[in-house]
Amino acid sequence: MASDQSKNGSEEDDDYMNMTFEEKEPSKKAETLMQRKKRLAREAEVKGRPKSKAELAEEERKKREAALNSTTLDTKSKGFKMMAALGYKPGSALGVSRSGASEAKDDRLLEPLGLEMKDSRSGIGADAEKKRKFREEMEAQADGEKKQKVEAGDFRERQQKEREEKKMEGQVWGAMKVCERLEEEEEEAERYPDNDTDPAKRKSTKPLKGINVLWRGLVKQRAINDRDRRMRYDLQQSLVRRPEYDDPDEDKEDKMALGKKTETEEVDIDLDEDDEELDEFAALEVPEKLSRLVAYLRERWHYCFWCKFRYPDKEMEGCPGLTEEEHD
Repeated sequence: MASDQSKNGSEEDDDYMNMTFEEKEPSKKAETLMQRKKRLAREAEVKGRPKSKAELAEEERKKREAALNSTTLDTKSKGFKMMAALGYKPGSALGVSRSGASEAKDDRLLEPLGLEMKDSRSGIGADAEKKRKFREEMEAQADGEKKQKVEAGDFRERQQKEREEKKMEGQVWGAMKVCERLEEEEEEAERYPDNDTDPAKRKSTKPLKGINVLWRGLVKQRAINDRDRRMRYDLQQSLVRRPEYDDPDEDKEDKMALGKKTETEEVDIDLDEDDEELDEFAALEVPEKLSRLVAYLRERWHYCFWCKFRYPDKEMEGCPGLTEEEHD
């Protein structure tokens, strides 16, 4: 029996498959005084190191976001206890309803007003002042753009009006020339019925005020231009010619200008004399001048300025009308 027990005991001792090994705890060496001093110094250095602006801003941002994201009231806060004493219950509101709110819908605030952080360093009311200035600048800019558009439109209208007036002025001078030509043709037909006189001798010597005021300005302007031309010619010739020089090839007008012709044709025209009737006609608007000339041509000679044709009778059959638009 003893041998059997010893044999079984040896077998149990040699059963390595069922053996368990307990891990020994790492040996903790005692911290020396020098190591402890170094550790405390490092921890103090970390705690005493001031945080940078970026780190402080990041912490404030996280705290702000956490506060804004939390929509429930802290039941442990003093404010919640005061509201509860007034009858507040979570999910309800305090105070009376707003004016104009319906009974079925409660429009009172269920949560406190949100927190709005002020990033700038400006004082209270500065944002409202900035908004007001910005609004005024935008209004001024809109008014300026509107004014530019109006001025551009006025400029185009003024340019169009100036072009039309310039065109009408040319038509006025053209109508004057037609009146003068028809008048001269009628006078020549009455004065020279046989048409046997030299046309160069048929020049009219009618005084300026004896000419119809409708084309008197044309005659006067032509006479002024002719006088100025002769004065310039006389001045140029006086600088290069001797007074006793006589040129046989000199024409009649040159001799008249130089005062060499013994018998000069004198026209009874005083260009410097005042003419109130001509001044009144010149003061009229261009469309009014043209209207009077066109009406006179139709009434006096049955001539249509727009058709460029003289009709045989006053009915003027075939003429579209009195204005240029009717002839388009």
